[in-house]
Amino acid sequence: MLSRATTSAVAHRASSMRRMRRRAFNANRLYCATNGCTSFLVVDEIGQVAHCEICGYSRRLS
Repeated sequence: MLSRATTSAVAHRASSMRRMRRRAFNANRLYCATNGCTSFLVVDEIGQVAHCEICGYSRRLS
């Protein structure tokens, strides 16, 4: 059985690894991540706006 500190450390390390993998693999894609939404933004190139199909968040591209 693992101690509470060990369990917490393992969970933190796993989430850090997922975050690093997500950043490295999808460096050129926009990630939504608003209120825990784990999807990518869809880019509308005509209006230069990106939006999330899951939560509805929209962001203006510069």
